[in-house]
Amino acid sequence: MTCGITESDVDTIYLIQIQRLKSTTLSGSDPNDWQTLALMEYGTDESPTLTDDIAAVATSKDYVAGGSWNSDTPASTVLTLSMNMKKLVCDDARYYRCELTYKSSTTQTSTDVKRNATFSAYVKPQVTSLVVKRNGFIVEGMSPSNMATAEVGDELELTCTANIGSLPGTSIRWHRTSETSQNDDFIGYQAPQGTYDEGTAVSDNQCGYTRVATTRYNTTAADANRDNNLAFECYVTVSGDPYGNSYTSENNPRFYTDVTKPGDGMTTNTMITTDKNEECLTAGVIAAIVIASFTAGVLIGVALTWLNLSRKQIMKGRTEQSQHHTTSISRETELNVASHLPNTYEQLQNRADTENNLAYDSLHANTSAAQDSQSQYESLKQGAGTSHTYAGLKYNR
Repeated sequence: MTCGITESDVDTIYLIQIQRLKSTTLSGSDPNDWQTLALMEYGTDESPTLTDDIAAVATSKDYVAGGSWNSDTPASTVLTLSMNMKKLVCDDARYYRCELTYKSSTTQTSTDVKRNATFSAYVKPQVTSLVVKRNGFIVEGMSPSNMATAEVGDELELTCTANIGSLPGTSIRWHRTSETSQNDDFIGYQAPQGTYDEGTAVSDNQCGYTRVATTRYNTTAADANRDNNLAFECYVTVSGDPYGNSYTSENNPRFYTDVTKPGDGMTTNTMITTDKNEECLTAGVIAAIVIASFTAGVLIGVALTWLNLSRKQIMKGRTEQSQHHTTSISRETELNVASHLPNTYEQLQNRADTENNLAYDSLHANTSAAQDSQSQYESLKQGAGTSHTYAGLKYNR
């Protein structure tokens, strides 16, 4: 920084100094808002000197006072202050000024002149990411060769994260491809009210602010009839102090999607999700179905095997009992025994029904999912202890 003499009526210099505004929040209208960094003063050795009240700052910034005092030619007097650019931080960007107190050769009075200057520290805006969800699921489609797919009526949720520069009031803006052009020409897009959240500017402690903005868009039939791609882009534009001319972020991310009408064979191979809860839930459901199916199959197989064994045992018992009764009946008592055959048939049927009921109850307790349990039971009931048993007994007589 250089503080030189521009006044033409300087007769004697009393004081020349470089000052800095104490805080970026102060207006500078009060003399106490400023602190002196370097000075040269009449009546001393008149050499460039750093002030004691900035000793700590001088060390941390590598401040060096320089210049020369010229009593014979006051207009050639110069005061300088140098600093290490690598050690500057955002807080150093504030107002600085040169103050000169001198005796006017015209009025012969003491005159005080101040000239302000701005030392600016700022960053250029840059978009860092664009994440898109279709109906709640993250999709990829960041180039025309890798487009996402969507159907008419789907909701696209676009979330843009950007360093918006050094002005916290800067907003993230959007582009969208035109519906009338066959080329992927991006035009300005203003999201309808209620579908846009511009987010909050948050300091990144590095001379800039970040912002996360979200907009939602429902695909239309016009999007399905496009000659070009439906695509979006987010970007940041800044202008004014400290940028001077406007500056727009470069290499902004874009999102492309191919919109189809319902039933036109839309694929979902570009849909992904990073929701670990959803992944675990889906995997758990699939695993539960597989385990349940396997368990049900094993239980049904075991139950049917047990049922067949029970049925064989019942039939074997029925046959043995029939043979026993047949061989034990003598010809001398044929008429008497024949009169008891109906009771024997009823006993056999009751016994078969009892064992079949037990088999069915056991099968039903093991698995309520076996749909053929009832039919198995009915088949056993019809096949055991029926009129064929009685007919066999009568034939053996």
